Amino acid sequence: MRQLFVFLLLPIFSFAQTTTKDFVIKASIKGLKDSTQVFLKGGTTGTTIANTIVRDGQFAITGKLKEADVFQLSFVGYKEGIDLFLFNDTLQIVGDLTTGLNMSGSQIQVDYEYFKQQFNPFRDRLNSLAAAINQEKDATKRNGLMNEFNTNKTGVIQTAADFAKLKPNSPVSPFVLYVISPLFEGAGGILLIEPSYKLLTAAAKTSAYSKTLEKAIDEAKLGAIGSMAIPFSQKDTEGKLVSLASFKGKYVLVDFWASWCGPCRQENPNVVRAFNRFKAKNFTVLGISLDQDKSRWLQAIKDDGLTWTHLSDLQYWSNAVAQLYKIQSIPANMLIDPTGKIIGKNLRGEDLIQTLATILK
Repeated sequence: MRQLFVFLLLPIFSFAQTTTKDFVIKASIKGLKDSTQVFLKGGTTGTTIANTIVRDGQFAITGKLKEADVFQLSFVGYKEGIDLFLFNDTLQIVGDLTTGLNMSGSQIQVDYEYFKQQFNPFRDRLNSLAAAINQEKDATKRNGLMNEFNTNKTGVIQTAADFAKLKPNSPVSPFVLYVISPLFEGAGGILLIEPSYKLLTAAAKTSAYSKTLEKAIDEAKLGAIGSMAIPFSQKDTEGKLVSLASFKGKYVLVDFWASWCGPCRQENPNVVRAFNRFKAKNFTVLGISLDQDKSRWLQAIKDDGLTWTHLSDLQYWSNAVAQLYKIQSIPANMLIDPTGKIIGKNLRGEDLIQTLATILK
């Protein structure tokens, strides 16, 4: 039974950014005793950024931040803290630590407060539902909870898209998209965030969250349908270096498999059937094996009747081509057209036959 986890509000990365302006936090907070120590800490790492002490209910903290990020003001001797989203601007805090605070001067913090107001109820409900689903044994009740979970999940995703559209200049927007990214399942799920991310201006894309999202989106596009196949070369069964480029002009099914992979061996007869049916129609197969033992690799090729070109560096899951295409499970494949564009992925069984029959008329 698959376990559900919801990880929202968990920033974990840090990148440098040059700035000449300092941040300033000026606070007048009732209920804080004189000489109370105040610490500004990284919201995830807990690293102290700056510290001071309270005088007559007031304090000020200044410093320089490398980027906009989540931080927390904590007070020695007090359970309550203040959650902040800061960059190098001025933030004024007035009020009472227990009954409420008013924050002004920083549009980034205003955006962050709006984000929390919109998202925290969804986050809390999703976490509650995930816990209930993981404990529920009754299938009917579990399905009902899953339906509610998915409804709330859809609400989170839509609210994030609305936030990015409403605040395209805010550094909080990449953060919002980042914290909901775990809700998108699968390696390519992050691409569903890309349309919202593209709405953001350069002013918003100055934090670690932007860099993290951009990297994840770029990696998800590797091997995506509609993208051009990434060139590679690897040695064949006789030690000859063979390149993907040498197959240009043909439809090629790049098939990731291994002799030790049971599901791969079960799928091989379908690949053989496809190869034999369409090999006269400008189609071939290129096998990429994640084997370690050459003799077992060669024996499996013979036993399964795989009469096409086979490549491997015998590096198991560290196979260079598999790493290049972020292959995380096998069997896996991609269908490449004569121009080098990927037009299909993970085609198996009758689906593979029907796809090829449609293309290779």
